[in-house]
Amino acid sequence: AIFNVHLSPPKQEGICDNCGGELFQRQDDNEATIENRLKVYEEQTAPLVGFYQQQNKLHTIKGTGDIDAITDAVGAIFDDI
Repeated sequence: AIFNVHLSPPKQEGICDNCGGELFQRQDDNEATIENRLKVYEEQTAPLVGFYQQQNKLHTIKGTGDIDAITDAVGAIFDDI
């Protein structure tokens, strides 16, 4: 089972509601790590959006809904290239 300290904590701290086993938190699953990942995204990844938009190489599709419709939308981009 997956629990969240803030949004869906177990009924008893440190104990799995489903099996009664001991719960633990991964070392990389903490606020400092997530803050760093967001910083790296903003500094290194987000600028690529503008870079590829300027070259007309960025295509955007909705990633929600029917999986076949999403697959078709991605395929259509490659068909047009």
